[in-house]
Amino acid sequence: MLLGLIGFVIFIVSFVATTALTVWFVVRLPADYFVQDGQRRSQNRASISHWPRFVLRNLLAVALVGLGIILSFPGVPGQGVLTILLGIMLSDFPGKVRLERKIVSYPKVLHALNRLRERFGKPPLQT
Repeated sequence: MLLGLIGFVIFIVSFVATTALTVWFVVRLPADYFVQDGQRRSQNRASISHWPRFVLRNLLAVALVGLGIILSFPGVPGQGVLTILLGIMLSDFPGKVRLERKIVSYPKVLHALNRLRERFGKPPLQT
């Protein structure tokens, strides 16, 4: 009984947290994020705080992708694909930009992102 309650609380907290994080991140994106050709890499790679931030950001990204996969299962409420996209956007790996653009090229994903941005008064994303 107690274990079931703890599982339910973890489920609710993770659902609310990923939804809030996804909304916050999508609303803050510039409208031309997916059409920019330049590198989006950090300019301060020589700083001492670069590597700890790099590692923490990529660990968070892996956790979000894993959670997004779980949320993508049928019957599990949540924004699975958007959470996966958020995890990919936070990570650093070769081919990341191409994968981001591929995911956003799906009409349902782009529509969901733009509907979310519209709700907060932001312009639609350009692809």
